[in-house]
Amino acid sequence: MNTVALNTTENDLETVGGKGRSLSRLVNAGFKVPDGFQIPTSVYRQFIADHRLQNEILKLAKPVIEAGIISFERPSEDIKALFDGKPLGDPLLDDIRAAYEALPGHPAVAVRSSANAEDLPGLSFAGQQETYLNVTGGDEVAAAIKQCWASLWTAQAMNYRHEMGIAPDSVAMAVVVQVMVPSDVSGILFTANPATGERSEIIVNCSFGLGEAVVSGQVTPDTYVIDRNDLTVKETVLGAKASMIVADGDQGTRLEEVSEVRRSESSLTPDAIRELAELAIRVEIEFDGDPQDIEWAMAGDTLWLLQARPITNLPAAPPRDVTWPEIPDAILLKRQVAENMPDPLSPLFEDLYLHAIFDTQKWPEGWKWEGSRTRNYMKNFVVATVNGYAYQAIYNMNGADWEDYMRQHKQAQAKLPWYVNLKRSITQGQYMIESMKDGPFHVVFLIMRAFRTFKRYPSLVQWERQWLPEYQAAIDRWEQLDPGLATTQELMIGIKALTLAEAKYWHALRAVIGTAKGTDGAFQTFLEKNAPDEGLISGTFLSGFPSRTLDAEVAMRAIAERIRANQALYELIIVTPAQRFLAALDLHPDGAPIRRAIDQYLHDFGRQVFNLDFVEPSLEEKPLPFVMSLKSLVRNPGRQLEQRQREVTQKRRAKWKQALRFFKGSMRFEFLRLYWTARVNYPTREEALFYMGLAWATLRPWAAELGRRLVAIGTLDSPDDVYYLTEAELTAAIAARADDRAVPELATRASEQRILRAQRFRMNQPSTIPVTKEKEEATFKAKETEQTNLLRGFAVSPGTVTGVASVIMSPNDFDKMTPDSILVCPLTTPAWTQLFPHATGLVTDIGSILAHGSIVAREYGIPAVLGIGDATQRIKSGQTITVDGDRGTVTIGGSE
Repeated sequence: MNTVALNTTENDLETVGGKGRSLSRLVNAGFKVPDGFQIPTSVYRQFIADHRLQNEILKLAKPVIEAGIISFERPSEDIKALFDGKPLGDPLLDDIRAAYEALPGHPAVAVRSSANAEDLPGLSFAGQQETYLNVTGGDEVAAAIKQCWASLWTAQAMNYRHEMGIAPDSVAMAVVVQVMVPSDVSGILFTANPATGERSEIIVNCSFGLGEAVVSGQVTPDTYVIDRNDLTVKETVLGAKASMIVADGDQGTRLEEVSEVRRSESSLTPDAIRELAELAIRVEIEFDGDPQDIEWAMAGDTLWLLQARPITNLPAAPPRDVTWPEIPDAILLKRQVAENMPDPLSPLFEDLYLHAIFDTQKWPEGWKWEGSRTRNYMKNFVVATVNGYAYQAIYNMNGADWEDYMRQHKQAQAKLPWYVNLKRSITQGQYMIESMKDGPFHVVFLIMRAFRTFKRYPSLVQWERQWLPEYQAAIDRWEQLDPGLATTQELMIGIKALTLAEAKYWHALRAVIGTAKGTDGAFQTFLEKNAPDEGLISGTFLSGFPSRTLDAEVAMRAIAERIRANQALYELIIVTPAQRFLAALDLHPDGAPIRRAIDQYLHDFGRQVFNLDFVEPSLEEKPLPFVMSLKSLVRNPGRQLEQRQREVTQKRRAKWKQALRFFKGSMRFEFLRLYWTARVNYPTREEALFYMGLAWATLRPWAAELGRRLVAIGTLDSPDDVYYLTEAELTAAIAARADDRAVPELATRASEQRILRAQRFRMNQPSTIPVTKEKEEATFKAKETEQTNLLRGFAVSPGTVTGVASVIMSPNDFDKMTPDSILVCPLTTPAWTQLFPHATGLVTDIGSILAHGSIVAREYGIPAVLGIGDATQRIKSGQTITVDGDRGTVTIGGSE
């Protein structure tokens, strides 16, 4: 059977394709759908078999490499030529003509592709295959059907399937033929907001004429945001609607200008908007409540339904009625917390890790852990959370609490011999402490300070000799054990012990970062105060020195060079999608040495974390971002490291000479003193940060083993559900397992918490609580001028660069980084540094002069401005921007 009715009940995906399946269901449900018929996939397969095209198509349907990028353009042209050269058989032609003649009035029709791998929840294939509008006559319809078949092999369709891992020999094409609707207005509708995930909003885009103009993006349409609760219009944005697509006589379409008067008119009336919203809700109900992407057309007063398919990649909706409650007597700041814990925290991390940070401190008598409401004083540290986001809590301790603390502190110090306090001062890197700032020891401290000017501060020495070895030893203890052989109780003990080790290291990091910040900050303050017009910033003088970051680049470049030297491996990495490259490498006869080198790289540099929350895997566990960067480096190595470092060194030396000429006498001595103090202490910060999160590479296998055991007994649905429960809930689950009992309600609890965390990603968290209009200490705060194209932030790495922006929101976007572009991102952690070889500049939402991104930008010698606040929202990928790393400005210019 060569044709089937549009309302066929044999409407499975393999028979009529995605579009045909959906339309058949809508027709049978009673919706107003244009009449027509379908050519099932079996006819396409028969045509291919009759002309023996399958083997030829599969030989051609492979990517070719052009300038380091895969292309399907030439294969697509060659496959289309195969179809053009093969005729349709007479029986098929007769059936198509008969089906067309049966349509009342021999109307103009739309001939629409309907592949068996489209309109799926995860794969829309939107726009990948062709549709032909305003086709009249049986023979013309038959020709359009063959063109639809050929469009299964367009360059974009083949590339899409290649990236998504759909085998070429598994696809087939059905075709839908429908009466054309001479639409006055048409467009698309989403039954949920595709940008925010908000399910209470219906979004409509529409314009005059045929809907192809809106679907293909050829026109700026009208936009209506509808409240689905009462179907009122919440927001209306009238687009330019400068042109529309209309039927061009008996065959095809043409683009026609819209008059100036009509451009300013709303394309839909209030009644039409309501009718459209009511239709959308009914369609969503028909498809089991799944949010739908709907195409529609309105001719006169009649509303037609043209297509419905699931919305793909719909984000989680943000939580409703969100407030940011204050904590009494406290100010909450993002600060360093924003760089290390930027995302909503998982429940287990919030419960275990934040508590462990508190437990590793020596608190005065009477202080206890009370979560976000724990009392605090400035010499210690508490991380508070609001709506799952982490903040640094600074408490106002005016009154009895502070006096009580200070009294206890002074009494304790008074009981210690003077030499103990002196030793403590030296080991902690303090010049003076509260109990010793007066009296004869003042002279001792001045002498000590003078002699230590150009030496590493004791806190950094202590990090190297004590804190880091203790941290690594605590990890190694659990690394040597097999979680599979541990009891369930021991699994929880291991998780807590590793969390405590990481929390202790957090405090070591704070000491290192504080020291580095002090030396760098003092140097920067001196330059700002004494040479404001010389274009000197501390980052100029602290650039281009050896670091772990550069070591990682050297190792990655070595792997890339080895791949480029082997033509087969070069083709493999270019052609294979990043998510499948390592598996393909394992099967390649030349792949073993490269795989060993990659594994070694991931072990040495891939344990760094993108986020301190242990819910997120490291590169070693999930190496996709690394593979994306490696692939980009193989394709385009960019500036060689040696050349780049020479340029940075030359720039540093030139500024050094300028500074020595400018500063005279005692000012020159002070410049040199502050420079060398920063130079010998500052690099330790990045070295210390390199190890942050190292415990998680060991913890996660222990958590996975615990999760598997709780899944096996029926308490959890997935092993990683453990991250969405608290310690108390996991302890209860372990106890129940010991009694051979499941606690299935914990699976529900974990699912709820997982959804809530996903929703919280959609929230815009304030930089300070209480929320203030201006808070200079909060680096997350946007600093804008009245010029909408000028953004202000922190000048952290010198120089000026103009280039194209690559907006990278997360490690999942690493493959979108364009070589030799300006990296624009929310923030950077050490694991992000693999993008820096491709970057000519850096712009971030979060950060300041001592943030990770500023340090790495200096090492790479690229201009950087950090802490803009909303750079990722205001800058689009492809726009031309100018980054001035001396003045701390970013100018937006150019086009997307």
